[in-house]
Amino acid sequence: MEGIFFYWIMWLAWIFTTFMMDKSKKRLQVSICILVSILLSKWYVVFSTYSINMTLLLSLFLGYYLAVNEGKFKLISFYLTSLTITFAYAGIMLFRVYDPVWFILDIRFIIGVFISILAIYLGRASLQRYSLYIIALCQGEVLYWIVLGQFHNEITFGTESFLDMLSIGCFIIFLWSGIQHFTMVVENSIVKLQKPTKEKQG
Repeated sequence: MEGIFFYWIMWLAWIFTTFMMDKSKKRLQVSICILVSILLSKWYVVFSTYSINMTLLLSLFLGYYLAVNEGKFKLISFYLTSLTITFAYAGIMLFRVYDPVWFILDIRFIIGVFISILAIYLGRASLQRYSLYIIALCQGEVLYWIVLGQFHNEITFGTESFLDMLSIGCFIIFLWSGIQHFTMVVENSIVKLQKPTKEKQG
């Protein structure tokens, strides 16, 4: 069932931010953003024969907002990187249309895993990885349907399958960031334990 992963992951994300994160302005912003994304997922902006999912627009705006407001990002290299991942997404989707035999697994998992790995590899910090993934997926979805628009009269940007891919990839990036944070905590704990023993030996 298309869309089910999006709703499950988004609700889990909302529960995590509401009950697990420390009380702060950031927690409130993230929680509101998650709820608004869920609410807008069934709404579309219609232009002639084009329908654009409101959650896609919100996600794209959020991705650009993170990219512009994070001073650590080098915008030119960031834009080129996001463009590379955009073409990767559109390329896989178009390849699936022209030769679907190669895709034994669900395309939502293939895209979610492959594109998120690219974002993790090319992005330096967690925030940059989220931004890269969201922007690339949204831009790739638009590019994909523009190409297919030659063969379809009505086009929908941001289908329920797209929302699944968006949430699956973000979830993978979240897990990777959690593993990195846990590894750093363990390493710091080991370093702290080793210091007293070295001092005693000295």
